[in-house]
Amino acid sequence: MKLFRIVLIVFFILGCSVKKPEIGKKAIPNEDEYIIKALLAENNGNYEKALNIYRFLYRKTQKKVYLEKMAEDLYRMKKYDEVLKLVQKSNDEKILKYAVFSLLNEGKYEDAKKLLLTRLNKKDEFFYSMMSYILLKEGTYNEALYYLKSLYALNPSKENLLSMVDLMIKLKKYNEALAYLRTHLNLYGCEYDVCIRLASIYKSLYDYDNLANIYEKLGIYNQKYIILALNIYIENGKFNKAKRLIEKYELGDEYLLFLYEKMKKYKKAAYIALKLYNKTGDNRYLLKYCELMYAAHPNKKEIKDIVKKLKYLTAFYPNAYLYNFLGYILIKYDINPKEGIEYVQKALLHDSQNLDYIDSLAWGYYKIGKCKEAWDIIKGIESDDKEVKYHKEMILKCIKEKNDFRKNNSKNKRRSLKKKK
Repeated sequence: MKLFRIVLIVFFILGCSVKKPEIGKKAIPNEDEYIIKALLAENNGNYEKALNIYRFLYRKTQKKVYLEKMAEDLYRMKKYDEVLKLVQKSNDEKILKYAVFSLLNEGKYEDAKKLLLTRLNKKDEFFYSMMSYILLKEGTYNEALYYLKSLYALNPSKENLLSMVDLMIKLKKYNEALAYLRTHLNLYGCEYDVCIRLASIYKSLYDYDNLANIYEKLGIYNQKYIILALNIYIENGKFNKAKRLIEKYELGDEYLLFLYEKMKKYKKAAYIALKLYNKTGDNRYLLKYCELMYAAHPNKKEIKDIVKKLKYLTAFYPNAYLYNFLGYILIKYDINPKEGIEYVQKALLHDSQNLDYIDSLAWGYYKIGKCKEAWDIIKGIESDDKEVKYHKEMILKCIKEKNDFRKNNSKNKRRSLKKKK
């Protein structure tokens, strides 16, 4: 492959002369052999040998290509002063570029600028690229931005765009940066680096609508961006957009379940969870169905179905959460409060300090009429939870009513005894 490349370069060099050569005619005998020797020397890192050959060829042929090769090898050898001497012999663009690079390597920025401004073509990308580079090094940012804008106008590549936009962001010219990025996006589509930069700006500005839109466009590169867009839509209450995204990209029922739960459409979410359970056999979806159906204010038939499914789950996963969930439903809906108490007690064996489980047990005792026992259990709970507060109120009311009943009953007995006397 290297030999093939060398042969191509030989053909190119032989075609480059000051005057147009006759077809098939060389400027000097064995010119191609000299070229091959120079290229092989370069390939082996022997630039001094290659340089001497190019000097000889230039003297004999006056082809500017050999002068360019001399400049290239001198630059590789870090002989910057000798590169600069070649500039005096030629206005060749390539040699001028090597001269600019040489000055930059020596830290002579002002000399490099002078060379650029006096000798380089002002319509050339290299001119604007180097001028902006030097000005950035010098910290003259606004002037550097002028040259970067000109460079982008000459060549609207994403690399030039991003260099310009990064400087605009540094200068806090966010609106201008966004304008350039959006225009580029409209003209050339969602190039990855461009869209990533747009997303970064929108994120820093908390512009979530536009951020989600860019993430959607980035979905052509990786579906993770579709999920990021979906999360933004859901978190910001754009549920119709979220649903459209799920359907458009066929994200599946798991995401639809998540969406309906966030929308508080619990019954719809519950049926999706049940569908996923039937499809996968994963008991987590069955538990999710029970939780969502319970949150949807179920009717009597649905409550019985929840109880049945929870009993099935406790056989596989005997954990505190399930025991309390099942026990509390049996208690709350008066299905079987005594059985419910037994399940809650099992939950407390696993987690004796859990305030939710303690509240469930107290409510169970209330439901079977043991209000004093219920109060002894719940009185130590300090909570802002509305349901816990309601339970405490009802238990205290029950105790008061029972005490009033006892007092009234005692008074009635005394009255009847007086009448008999």
